[in-house]
Amino acid sequence: MKRPLHFVALLLVLGACERPFVPVRTPEIEVVAPDLSEVQTDSVLTLQVRATSFRAIAHVEVEGQPLRYDSLAEVWVGKVLLQYGLNRLRITAVDEKGVAATDTVWALRLQATVQPGPPLPAGRGGGRLLRLPDGRLLFTGGAEVWTSPARRDLYVWEPGAPTFERVHPGLLTPRAGHTVTLLSDERLLLFGGSVRGRPERSDDLQANAELLDLETGARQLLPVVARAARAWHTAALRQYEGRRFLEVLGGYHRLRSGSPALGAAADLITFELKEDSLVLLTPGLGLYLTPLAAHIMAPLDAAGTRFLVAGTLQMPDYIETKTFRLVLDPAGPVDTLGAPPLPEPRSFAAAVMLRPGVVVLIGGYASPFSQPYPYPLLYLEAANRFFRYRALRLQPRFDASATLIGDFRILVTGGFGPDGQGLSQTEVVAFVPF
Repeated sequence: MKRPLHFVALLLVLGACERPFVPVRTPEIEVVAPDLSEVQTDSVLTLQVRATSFRAIAHVEVEGQPLRYDSLAEVWVGKVLLQYGLNRLRITAVDEKGVAATDTVWALRLQATVQPGPPLPAGRGGGRLLRLPDGRLLFTGGAEVWTSPARRDLYVWEPGAPTFERVHPGLLTPRAGHTVTLLSDERLLLFGGSVRGRPERSDDLQANAELLDLETGARQLLPVVARAARAWHTAALRQYEGRRFLEVLGGYHRLRSGSPALGAAADLITFELKEDSLVLLTPGLGLYLTPLAAHIMAPLDAAGTRFLVAGTLQMPDYIETKTFRLVLDPAGPVDTLGAPPLPEPRSFAAAVMLRPGVVVLIGGYASPFSQPYPYPLLYLEAANRFFRYRALRLQPRFDASATLIGDFRILVTGGFGPDGQGLSQTEVVAFVPF
């Protein structure tokens, strides 16, 4: 008996539906060597790539250049020329059926040298270094030992001078772990900090700020409510329609009213500098972000609207790294952007914008019982990646200060050594421009 054609077609469709669906699988690509999270120092990169699939891999190339297959190591090998700075490398693998996959990796090539810089008259950690508009460098406060009282000292370096020189008179109050902000009228605003190199109680926090005019020698204390006192925080100045706002992020603060205990603040609080007084605009909790103290906040652009924020939250039973990009548009709301985690825990590090989109992190430690890091990290916003620069060996230090003193040249000043003693030695880190 003949079956209708439509019935036969239906049987064929149903039979096809019973067949398992096999998705197209593309090759998987892995860079075996070198470790591209490390800064590369040579112009030629010998790349080893492993490409795998359920079918045989027929071809692998980098930026259009074919790699050769090493059957003993089971990797594809080839040489790639690197330019100074960030290199984007597109790797393509094709299997025997012509199915291709492409992955993008980043390689950072740098060259840098380290030379001694002008020393401080005395060892200081927890002080802050600022480049003035006329090119001079000002170092403020700090402590001789991590556990000792903070000092009121001011040191200035004139370009070409062999050493920093003491400025008289000093600060009105001793400070360590404070911030220094340059105002539009070239006065300096020192906010918060501690009366000790390492605060132990909330009473150690400085509940004030100091306005400093180097031209006239005038100094003025601005009181701050106790709940807004901070140390080892970060700060940025926002200016809008003639008004000046100081944004203070994180830091050690008093956990509860009347309590001597310290904790890491989790918010961004805002002050307005108005008629030489600081008015707290966030009387309760500020904008909640995440608990942070002894972290870095370095600008990512010349206008100071985007910042890299990175640090480590030290808890009794674990260590957690915190990284994000903070947006402080003068006329807009505060916003955050994603950033990768730190490659390693770092507290009490220093940070400098080497050029727009590039931040250098120097020193710091993983925990109070570990040695300070002797090499820097670099963050490049174009790749949204951190790179270790292990080949660049620096003086191990934590709670140091650093600033850009010229094109691609950073001066690292003070800090505490592995034994907690303040350091007077400085270093000039000079990068080949890129």
